[in-house]
Amino acid sequence: MRIFLARHGETEWNAAHRLQGRSDIRLTANGAEHAEALALLLHREPLQAIYTSTLRRTRDTARPLAQRLGLEPEPRAALDELSYGSLEGHTAADPDPAIRKLWAARKADPLGFRAPNGETYDELRSRLLPFVAELQARHADGTALVVGHRATNRVLRALLLGLTLQDGLAFKAKHDCVMEIRPGMEPVCIEHRYAPAAERRSTP
Repeated sequence: MRIFLARHGETEWNAAHRLQGRSDIRLTANGAEHAEALALLLHREPLQAIYTSTLRRTRDTARPLAQRLGLEPEPRAALDELSYGSLEGHTAADPDPAIRKLWAARKADPLGFRAPNGETYDELRSRLLPFVAELQARHADGTALVVGHRATNRVLRALLLGLTLQDGLAFKAKHDCVMEIRPGMEPVCIEHRYAPAAERRSTP
């Protein structure tokens, strides 16, 4: 089994350093170029399926590749980003002292932190476990792409590689990086980097 794990392209809130979570924010022009670059990188892979969350930023990122391959992306609610509840839409520099206090608590204990009306990483892990079982059942000898989010990709990568949640949090999920994961007795994780069109044009 080979699973390609990609993060969605840049969004308006990514560019503004706002916490997104479940908020359904659209891609920037740069994010759309991330989507096209992802398609260029993976269009020759024998993908059997493309999975996304239900949020538009993953669906829009997957669309160019899906169109090239004639596949219909399959949204899964389990892949939706970690909910940050009342922290969503805010930055670390928010003038509200209550928001800054929540940001500090999140930084102090990212694994156990729960924002008001939000969820923890352990709860995220629990809702991803059935999806991992689905991948193992459907693609035991095949290849699939998952277009997810920063937190969900951290946990999904950890589950596929047999790592702890703490190990998973150390993973820096970038917009221009695809992880090729081969689970098994001796799991393998290979990093593939890609550049949006604007960056490719600026390269001598």
